[in-house]
Amino acid sequence: MRSLLRRMFWARLVLVQAVLGTLCAVAIAAAPWTDRGVPQVLFWVGLVPTLLTIWFDRPRTQ
Repeated sequence: MRSLLRRMFWARLVLVQAVLGTLCAVAIAAAPWTDRGVPQVLFWVGLVPTLLTIWFDRPRTQ
């Protein structure tokens, strides 16, 4: 964990995205939701940062 935090910006960003995705997944799975809107919002909150990184990083990889 320490080695990831000492590296460049992209390694830290990926670590934050993994933590955010895990927290959203745990929140979705841990609570018995009666309303479908809350889990859908949590899903997109966890997925949007990853999709934005893919979109912004694509020109750098080509």
